[in-house]
Amino acid sequence: MSEDNSLALSPLRALVPHEEWAELTRYPNQTYLAGRALLHQGEEGTHVLALVSGLVKVVRTDRDGRQRLLAFRGPGEILGEMAVQGVGVRMASVWAISKCKAAVVRGEEFRRFVDSRRLAYPLAVMASRRLLEQTEIHDGAVHERLAVALLRLVEVSGGERSFDLTREDLAQHIGVGRKAVSKALERLGPDRVEAGKRRIEVTGLEGLRETIAGRVGPGARCAPRHSSSGPAAPTVPALPVKLETRATARTSAPDRSPRGRVGFTEE
Repeated sequence: MSEDNSLALSPLRALVPHEEWAELTRYPNQTYLAGRALLHQGEEGTHVLALVSGLVKVVRTDRDGRQRLLAFRGPGEILGEMAVQGVGVRMASVWAISKCKAAVVRGEEFRRFVDSRRLAYPLAVMASRRLLEQTEIHDGAVHERLAVALLRLVEVSGGERSFDLTREDLAQHIGVGRKAVSKALERLGPDRVEAGKRRIEVTGLEGLRETIAGRVGPGARCAPRHSSSGPAAPTVPALPVKLETRATARTSAPDRSPRGRVGFTEE
């Protein structure tokens, strides 16, 4: 990866050499159909998932029963690592938005892998990105926050433009009401995004970039995500955070989804 400011969330695959990600994904693979749970909130953290393909959403249910859609994750992500590395139980559930494939790595094997490959620092970088994501998605005007969420969806999905999501999903993801999302969609217009009852389609990436250009700085762009396993994802505008290079990361290391429900993230 190049050293730059970026909207990209830096999944683990982008922070470690290709060989190490390939080694993780050689563990037994499991397929999950859209709408099925990959991980369940409250369960013991016995394993992690290395997401090979597909798009998922991370959903937390609060004590009062309210559900919050915390994040979207795509190929190259590790899911469930916090429960394995110390928290003990899942703090959120992970649901498949599309058909997914993930490698299942037992907790003790993942911990040994992290120690032997000196991956503590790359995992810390990834965690800091996720914390920043939670902060930024609730900052700014509603239509700007919605634009950021849509651009990130395109980014994490590897370039997909159409998603099996509702307005309620987007509302609970960015922390506003459904009516506010509807107004923001009208403001963005069909040349940027179109929303059906259960589907959201991004129609204009450049228009979404222009929407948040003022808040991220003029002319800011990020370099295409590097991945030796496939083409680079579309570039997206930069947010004010400095990416660590892969070299720095290496040398510095010592059930059905509830529809219409969407914080802190622990997958």
